Amino acid sequence: MSAADAVDGPAAARAFGAAATLLALGGIAVAILLDPTFSWTADALSDLGVRGRSAAVFNRGLILGGAAGVGYAVGLWRSVTRHGAIAAVRAGALALAMVAMAGVGVFDLTEPLHAPAAAGFYVLVTVAFAVDGLARRGTATGRVVLAFIPVHVAVWATFVAGWWPVSGLALPELPGALMLAGWVWALGPLPVLGAVFDSVETRSGDAGTDEH
Repeated sequence: MSAADAVDGPAAARAFGAAATLLALGGIAVAILLDPTFSWTADALSDLGVRGRSAAVFNRGLILGGAAGVGYAVGLWRSVTRHGAIAAVRAGALALAMVAMAGVGVFDLTEPLHAPAAAGFYVLVTVAFAVDGLARRGTATGRVVLAFIPVHVAVWATFVAGWWPVSGLALPELPGALMLAGWVWALGPLPVLGAVFDSVETRSGDAGTDEH
């Protein structure tokens, strides 16, 4: 069975989306609980991937979450009624972001490919938000997704400028991960919880059969 066949149908795709976010964020949460030395102000989340008690949970959560996320991206692509350029770019950016997220787990902080994988994840997630938000800017959820972009850019710009009272990356890393979870669960074109805010979209077929 091909990957496309495995995620044929909105319900299956939503299951992959739920699994992706729960595995990744759940792995991070458990890893933090397992590492009493972790500091939100001095550490990066990736420090959890190189410490004995937390490394396995953190890295495997990202790897498995990334694999499930690719399944969600494929399902998102298959759920649209017209496979146009916008749908392809949105699904492609998300799939690559999920590969990059898995790469963070495969290549820990000591590996040269870790930094490109981590940066790639945040850049590609922002690209996916931009494409999706522009495609659905006529809807309430589309406009919220568009608002994610300046917020996410501002998070990193202010951190790089030294405006954050922290030295570690953990806190500025968190908003992007939470935005992605919110997009998958409630605000995206194929939300795990269904079209929570855009009931009109559901009736018109946009949620689960997005024509953009």
